[in-house]
Amino acid sequence: MGDSRSSAGISVVLATLNEARNLEACLTSVQWADEIIVVDDGSTDGTPEIAKRFTDKVAVRPSGGQFHANQNLAIQMATYEWILSLDADEVVPADLATEIRRVIESTPYAAFRVGRRNHFLGRWIRHGGWYPDRVIRLFRKGATQWPMELHSEPPAPSPGTVGDLNVELLHYSYRSFDQYFEKFNRFTSMLAREAYERGDATGLREAVINLVVRPAAWFLYKYVGRGGFRDGLHGFFIALSSALVIQTTYCKLWELRARSSPGGRPNRQ
Repeated sequence: MGDSRSSAGISVVLATLNEARNLEACLTSVQWADEIIVVDDGSTDGTPEIAKRFTDKVAVRPSGGQFHANQNLAIQMATYEWILSLDADEVVPADLATEIRRVIESTPYAAFRVGRRNHFLGRWIRHGGWYPDRVIRLFRKGATQWPMELHSEPPAPSPGTVGDLNVELLHYSYRSFDQYFEKFNRFTSMLAREAYERGDATGLREAVINLVVRPAAWFLYKYVGRGGFRDGLHGFFIALSSALVIQTTYCKLWELRARSSPGGRPNRQ
């Protein structure tokens, strides 16, 4: 990845897809940045038009399902030394903005992790593995980038080069069930496509594992082992839906193999 920095400062970069309901709050919270760059995936809900109210650096590039490729394109377009890579449903509190400005003035680190307060249907979820959810989001341009795997984060440049921010990022991941199931459907389809391209099998053994064993174990881990029960009904639904991701992804993989195999039967590999 090339480094095209032209001066010290910070570029906020985002990749978006149908984020009209979230984007204004996100971009309003980063007006202090030296530059804002948005790469849109071909939204149909007016997302690019909202972005253009906050920045003139808006590009539209359908990614073909490679959403992280757009995040990396936004990084490549940045012209400042430091990158703050955000999702459209994240908000930067004023205290976090102040801390970011302070730490980049003089630091030996190439990147920083920031904790996220993940919200589900208006509630801050503190258990089930959802908190503190520390991720690398602030880094020097050229130090790292997004890998192509879903639900991953930019990897640490090298041991000892990553610091920690104290103030947390606000992540309003799901504001309604409509939004949740829309993303659930898109996410499981992408996971199934990744599994298909890896050549994952869909035989009887795999069906038992992915429809019964893994979902049950994952639910218990999230709900009991990671204390999801402490978040009440929200925690129960999150643990249950996490298990459902495994089942739904397998079913979609099975469907992909059925469509691609002679006679319409799944390839058992």
